[in-house]
Amino acid sequence: MSGWYVLVEKNEGWSDSNGLLKDKVHVEGGREQALARAEELSLSYPKGLWRAEEYGHLVFRTSETSRLLELTRESWPSDRDEPYTRTEYARLTVAELVTSKDPPPAQPPASKRGVLRRALGRD
Repeated sequence: MSGWYVLVEKNEGWSDSNGLLKDKVHVEGGREQALARAEELSLSYPKGLWRAEEYGHLVFRTSETSRLLELTRESWPSDRDEPYTRTEYARLTVAELVTSKDPPPAQPPASKRGVLRRALGRD
C-alpha cells in the first residue's frame, strides 16, 4: 500500500518546539500532485484558523518537500497597555506512505470481579 500525503504539523506557540501531527491530507496522484497540493495549502492555510482574516503569514520553503509557516495575529486586549502578538507555526511536509499496519482490535475489559480476583491471586 502506498500513496502521497501532505502532513500538517502544528505548534501553537505555547508548547515546546515539537509540532503535533494535526492532519494527513491524502493526495490523488503522485509526488508532483502532492507538491502542488502542499504549495496550495501553504498559501491558504490560515483560512482554517479562528478569525483567519486577522492573521499575517510567512511561508518558508525549507526543502523541496517541506514548508514552514509562521502565522501571526496582533490584538489589543482591553486590560492591557500594549498589543499582544500571538504566533503559531505549522510545517507542511510531502510524504509517501510506504507501509502500514492496522492496530489489533480492542478487547473488551475484563469484569471488575475478575480483575480483583487476579489481583488477590484467586484466579
